[in-house]
Amino acid sequence: MGWTIRPARPEDLPRCAAIEATAPDPWTESQLAEELAGGFGRLFVACRDGQVQGLAVFQLAAGEASLNALTVDPAVRRQGAGRALLTGALAALRAEGAHRCFLEVRAGNTAARALYESLGFAAAGLRRNFYRDPAEDGVVMAWDAN
Repeated sequence: MGWTIRPARPEDLPRCAAIEATAPDPWTESQLAEELAGGFGRLFVACRDGQVQGLAVFQLAAGEASLNALTVDPAVRRQGAGRALLTGALAALRAEGAHRCFLEVRAGNTAARALYESLGFAAAGLRRNFYRDPAEDGVVMAWDAN
């Protein structure tokens, strides 16, 4: 069964916040609402059977996007929601003029790094001690639309 990827709507935010609560540094519902209402924020959700199961939070400005959060409900992880979210979101962002996308990922998160690399992201830098609890370096990755 496939995933439906679409822009988030205000009524999705309580479910998105509940999914985010499972992440190490979760976004709150009010933060998600602020991002959704702002001019630069782009939020996408992955749905299955009409239920939001994952979200991706981006900012888009001057032809460049930044992935700020990608979280999937733990009950459906490793079922392709993250890949579908990124693929759909990057296509939508590209249609809006994004030619590049950046993200940071924990150096030790090999599963996420493998996913990003499989979608065309490449390591572009290292931010020492970028993450807390536990402290860990952040790998900056970049994706080019070309």
